Amino acid sequence: MITKSLIAAAAVAASLTALAPVQQAQAGVDINVNLGGGLGIYPGYGYGGGYYPVYEPYNNGISCNKGRKIVDWSGFHNVNAIDCSKPVYQYHAWKNGHKYRVKVGMNGNIFGVKKLF
Repeated sequence: MITKSLIAAAAVAASLTALAPVQQAQAGVDINVNLGGGLGIYPGYGYGGGYYPVYEPYNNGISCNKGRKIVDWSGFHNVNAIDCSKPVYQYHAWKNGHKYRVKVGMNGNIFGVKKLF
């Protein structure tokens, strides 16, 4: 009788083990290679490859000229700086025949675009 109970218990355990989902172990490796050389150069920026932030903490952010280039790379043209005082740079730029005021933060992100009439 005990033998039959042990066999039944083993069969139930085997069936539960077979029905349990199998999880695969995943190994994650995070490798960061800086090819920019500290100059704020990131591959693919402005060429449809996505957005890459241009924050350079060792010199307190981007320069006014770098902000002008970021606005230019974002599809605007005839970009002129109107206010290069930190922490917000402001530019006048043209796009699709309209003039805009574009604001760029010290981290290189455009956070304000206003159409001027």
